[in-house]
Amino acid sequence: MTEKIKNASRLAASLVVTLYAIELLDEFIYGLHGAALPFLKTDLDLTYTQIGLLFTLPGLVAIFAEPVIGLLGDTKHRRALMIGGVVATALSLFLVGIGQTYLVILFAFVIMASASGAYVNLAQATLIDRDLTRSAPTMARWTILGSIGVTASPLIATAVFYLGYGWRGLYLSLVAVAGLYTMILIRHRFNGDHVSGEESVSPKILFRNLIRGLTNRELIRWMLLTELADLMLDKLLEVTGLYFHDVAGVSLAAASAAVAVSTISGLIGGAVLVPVLERVNGLRVMRISAWIAFVAYVSFLLIPSVPIKYVLIAVVAFSTAAWYPVLKAKCYDALPGQSGLVMAVTSLGNVSSLFVPVLVGGLADAFGLGWAMWLLALGPVTLLVFIPLSPEK
Repeated sequence: MTEKIKNASRLAASLVVTLYAIELLDEFIYGLHGAALPFLKTDLDLTYTQIGLLFTLPGLVAIFAEPVIGLLGDTKHRRALMIGGVVATALSLFLVGIGQTYLVILFAFVIMASASGAYVNLAQATLIDRDLTRSAPTMARWTILGSIGVTASPLIATAVFYLGYGWRGLYLSLVAVAGLYTMILIRHRFNGDHVSGEESVSPKILFRNLIRGLTNRELIRWMLLTELADLMLDKLLEVTGLYFHDVAGVSLAAASAAVAVSTISGLIGGAVLVPVLERVNGLRVMRISAWIAFVAYVSFLLIPSVPIKYVLIAVVAFSTAAWYPVLKAKCYDALPGQSGLVMAVTSLGNVSSLFVPVLVGGLADAFGLGWAMWLLALGPVTLLVFIPLSPEK
């Protein structure tokens, strides 16, 4: 009996490690997008608007898929959805690696966006469900693993590019990694600690659950703030390499290095965040960091010195490290024990931010990327306006 308990404990610990590692893989892939984007744009002779569509159109497709995935994630189908998501990710990485036309690359990005909703978001939801009283520290640890992935990716990419190798091989090598993750997930049996294996999945019940989530004012509030904060997180990272190459005038490899500088700083900020959140109110941390991020970002856009720009993009990344884990934890806190429903509702919130890449791309084609980047300053401004001066305990 004791040996069975030990085996069960080891299996549970292995599952937790695997779930956190899923975020590591996902952010590694995301960081590779930012590092490879200048090469992809050059090789396929893309416009800024086409680059914007690479991130907007996949998100629009995912808008229809992710709510269903999230609602089904609160049922016995969670494990199957996660395994299917990893397999679909492997396929999309393969298509990016071999794709010779813009349409093939765009199709691959579409698959990847929806697949991420299945295996990444449900992995996060499963971790939250394991300890509902510690959602913020859990999200902080999740973010650190993601920061490690998004930091390691451009560092490895920069080294590969300096050695004269191309970006396609990096995507193809990740196909094998995704395959390994698939095998690991198959070993585990789980749905979610709160999920009943016989729970109904009738469309009527799923729709009723979705409406209940969409009418929860607290959830909607934190969902919208999470999306607006993303202007200074993923949306900025997506164009950092392009900005340094096309506006600051550095080489392609140096532009990739700028992405690495940003992600390393974000990783350090995330590492500092975990112990801080154990002692300090997360919303208070966010108000202070929003001021720092706003001043640093405006300075980044105005100061012409390239070395100073590297320093300032690092300051922005460091100061925004708390934003996603704190805001996403508040979303989960709004509907405790219903993580799949939270995922379904928050995925619908992506609609507004999905148009940001193509909007930035259109403004960049019309007025230049330097001017278009000012749009992202709305992120810290919004947080300063809508996060209370005296956060609740």
